[in-house]
Amino acid sequence: MQDMPTLSPDKYRLLKDRFGFNAFRPLQEEAVDAIMEGRDLLMILPTGGGKSLSYQLPALLMEGTTVVVSPLLALMHDQVQSLKAQGMRAEMLSSMQTGEQSGDILRRLYAGEVDFLYLSPERLNTDGMRQVLSDIRLNYFVIDEAHCISEWGHEFRADYRALSQLRDLFPGVNIAAFTATATPHVRDDILRLLRLDNPVVLQGGLFRDNLQITVRHRIKDGYDQLRNFLDDHKDESGIVYAFSRKSVEAVANFLRQRGYAAEAYHAGMPTEERNRVFHAFVHDEVKIIVATIAFGMGIDKSNIRYVFHMSLPKTVENYYQEIGRAGRDGDHADVVMLFGAQDVIQQKRFVEMNEDETYKAHLMQKLNAVHRYAASETCRHQQLAAYFGDSIAPCGSHCDNCLEPDYEKRDITTEAQMLLSAVYRTGQRFGKSYLVDVLRGSREQKILANGHDALSVYGIGESLSKKQWFVVLDRMLEIGALDVNEHHGLVLTEAGLKVLKGAEPVLIRADRLNVRAKTVKKAAPEIFDYDTELFETLRALRFEIAQEKGVPPYVVFGDKTLKEMAAVRPQTKERMLEVNGVGEVKFERYGEAFLALLRE
Repeated sequence: MQDMPTLSPDKYRLLKDRFGFNAFRPLQEEAVDAIMEGRDLLMILPTGGGKSLSYQLPALLMEGTTVVVSPLLALMHDQVQSLKAQGMRAEMLSSMQTGEQSGDILRRLYAGEVDFLYLSPERLNTDGMRQVLSDIRLNYFVIDEAHCISEWGHEFRADYRALSQLRDLFPGVNIAAFTATATPHVRDDILRLLRLDNPVVLQGGLFRDNLQITVRHRIKDGYDQLRNFLDDHKDESGIVYAFSRKSVEAVANFLRQRGYAAEAYHAGMPTEERNRVFHAFVHDEVKIIVATIAFGMGIDKSNIRYVFHMSLPKTVENYYQEIGRAGRDGDHADVVMLFGAQDVIQQKRFVEMNEDETYKAHLMQKLNAVHRYAASETCRHQQLAAYFGDSIAPCGSHCDNCLEPDYEKRDITTEAQMLLSAVYRTGQRFGKSYLVDVLRGSREQKILANGHDALSVYGIGESLSKKQWFVVLDRMLEIGALDVNEHHGLVLTEAGLKVLKGAEPVLIRADRLNVRAKTVKKAAPEIFDYDTELFETLRALRFEIAQEKGVPPYVVFGDKTLKEMAAVRPQTKERMLEVNGVGEVKFERYGEAFLALLRE
């Protein structure tokens, strides 16, 4: 059993000098104290809540090395670079290094010259690595993204399961587990599988008031909605999520053709290309990443100002973690989701491929939950909190449903009957576009060849535009009046027959039929009344320094810190150190250049 680490009480000085913060954020101090007292810990805190500081600060007050287990190499590399930029002794051991580099890190580990060692679970689970850790002085293990250990979680990884052996292999070393998303079931799994001993459990509130949530029904492919949204977010960093690799490539090409600095990112790309794109985004060389869920787990980039979903996410857990990548600095950020009934149909096909009936039912529950969330009319933040076992009041003005509580409903029973009749009379074997063409009286060759221009439904729907008919179609799929067969043809259901016979009315939000491409954006009041021109000048200086030092710009100073500088215009070192995010270490590295600019 290893010796208990030596403690130092000077956490507040370290908080300011090393990290640049004037006070702890909620639950951070409790986490720091638990670790320093040698207690096991589980911390569930939303992205941007400050989990990293909770385990980084105590490591600097204790003897020995802190081992951080993290699921992605790119993420580990990013975090190590960030720690080094703050003057901390951090390293990672991975396949990204040469034998010579690994040997040098091992030598410094044995010499006690490494405060933080980042490892993937796969690397930690090797006999050689376990032997190395047995030979050096450890203070505690950090398990980042701890939800990956649960098969009921949304990012289960088998190699995380082997972390349950840490308790037997290193009985004198406590474990601190961190995650942003855990349902009560997943939380219990983490505690049980990591075998945490009488742990301190800290769970933060789920409400992030700097996130403005908007969900919209997708109009056609959603490209116009995306483009109009981005018109309000020029020169800002953001992530656009798409469902498949093919759609990622298509959206990225669409944006590049319209002059946006956008790159695709998905698991089908070569590793070198993925790493290049990741590096370019983190260093602000590329503003927009279009990605599948392969991108972004735990990304430290603090100035992501929006996350835009082109389609329905797989689960509420996925969605919450993905929107969590926006606004990590606490500044305002927009999160927008587009969805359509087709998304549910598409995802159901993937669920049906599972042979395990229990797991299939579990996945279907999760799919239904995220669809209910998207189609709901109550506070978005309140729904997310409830899903993860938290209870909050409606947000008031931080989501579309609270901003637009009163809306007009329109009766579209007649239009629905026209559509259902067209489905029936064309033989229940055609897709959306064909049926809409029939209803609008198109002279398409295929329609004429099939003789469908002679049907009573031909041309009866000219009063609605093509886009409006697609909205009606989506509504029919939502209420289960139509289904899709294995050949992508639309077929009537029992519910559809009731509508066709006039036994069931069909209502829809009137604004859906307006088919405007613009998504709602509610600009939140800025925390500081700052000089925007000066902020841009400070941002340009930050980018220049970051390029010179080879670090991501947010590592120099975050957007929020630059905004405060642009608001108070500090003229001395003492006043500069009062700005939140500026500590002694960062001032020594970068402060003089910013001070000189502000004095001008």
